[in-house]
Amino acid sequence: MGKFITGENLENAVYEIIWEAKTNLLIVSPFIKLDDYFKSLFDNHINNPKLHILIVFGKNEREVSRSLSKNDFDYFKKFLNISIVYVPNLHAKYYGNEKKGVITSINLYDYSFKNNVEFGVYSEISIIDKFTTNADNEAWQTCYELAEKSEAIYIKRPVYEKKLLSSLLGKNYIKSDVLFDTTDKFYSSWNRNKLSDLKTLNDFPFELELGSEPKSRPNREEIENPTNGFCIRTGEKIAFNIKKPLSNQAYRSWASFGNENYPENFCHKTGKPSNGKTSMRKPIL
Repeated sequence: MGKFITGENLENAVYEIIWEAKTNLLIVSPFIKLDDYFKSLFDNHINNPKLHILIVFGKNEREVSRSLSKNDFDYFKKFLNISIVYVPNLHAKYYGNEKKGVITSINLYDYSFKNNVEFGVYSEISIIDKFTTNADNEAWQTCYELAEKSEAIYIKRPVYEKKLLSSLLGKNYIKSDVLFDTTDKFYSSWNRNKLSDLKTLNDFPFELELGSEPKSRPNREEIENPTNGFCIRTGEKIAFNIKKPLSNQAYRSWASFGNENYPENFCHKTGKPSNGKTSMRKPIL
């Protein structure tokens, strides 16, 4: 259940969410300005490719540096697994990791933390909570879906070396690659509508693989008569693959919690409603 917080309790909640993140850190704030203390919190993750940091900011279409300065933007580029997204009409604020979240009025702005009266609703997420409907799950989902359909400015992803028995032995991190970067154009453009090369999170993978096996040659029948399946969450047509029964967008939502038994809506093979009887573990009725 959510808890109302303000003052020092609110400040510490945001600090802990940033500091303690392990796999996911979601920052939604129209205005972001980092002082040395904020940077010391983020620096805790500077060498961690397993943590995906998603920064969502907005406002000031004609002068975006007022929402996030070029210097602070460049600071975020140092991280090994990060996405930065712009939402021009953003006013909401939310901070969350895989265990904690706070819906709040406070921007990630040093002045706000030092001078303003701000409120928030704080939640801690237990294992059971991840599989149920609650305010923080809905806040996370809403923010993530907003980020997915909005303009990506910078995308950087870790590259791993594929290993035999990787599920048992883990993966070797090699490096991180910048997959997309329109920073210079973004900060020099006075009209957001003039940008023609807009991309979103859904255009990019979660991670990259080095040394994967070469693909086998497809036969003509596979190309001319592909076998269609259905996304078990949305029902949309996708390639039939019981190991990948979700569309790219639905998978991103599912991956936030990674519950293989979470009840889904459709049969991957037939597309018929499953009434919660399908899941990642069991995609076919």
